[in-house]
Amino acid sequence: MLFEFKARDLVYNTVDNELEIIAQSSMDNAVIDVLEDIVTDYDDLVIAQTSENSKITSLKTDSKKINMLKAEISNAITENIRQSKRVSVSVPVGAFTGLVLLSSIGPEMPVKLRMDGSCTTTIESEFTAAGINQTVHHIYLYVEADVSLTCPIIAHETTIISKYELCQTVIVGSTPNMFANIG
Repeated sequence: MLFEFKARDLVYNTVDNELEIIAQSSMDNAVIDVLEDIVTDYDDLVIAQTSENSKITSLKTDSKKINMLKAEISNAITENIRQSKRVSVSVPVGAFTGLVLLSSIGPEMPVKLRMDGSCTTTIESEFTAAGINQTVHHIYLYVEADVSLTCPIIAHETTIISKYELCQTVIVGSTPNMFANIG
């Protein structure tokens, strides 16, 4: 019984770290794969409307392309998580003694786990000031993946959140002849 509780704690601690590594890697690889296949230049996602004298009057996003990109990345992440269905975590037998000196000694005891999960993606647009009459426009992809690892003695769930910048541009406005910081 004592061995069972000790094993559960060790596997739980090992699984927690392993689950985050696998989930983050699945997310990163999916985003890389999709962005390599789909060009995501700023001009592909945002169309700048200009006036007669070439001044930007408004920005129009291509919602269809943005939603297709978002869906493609979500599907790729979910598929990467599903491909990692079986995960094996090894714990040294010496770790079951509870003694620090013996914790990394002995043969590795493998524990087979089943991985499952899902993800939610969100695209956000952000404008930030970048100087006098300059604005930086960012388009970010936020990914939230809920993943779990289970086996007969343990079930562990975690949520991994990542932010990816899809594109950015600097919008330059007219420079004023005079600037005064009054107040």
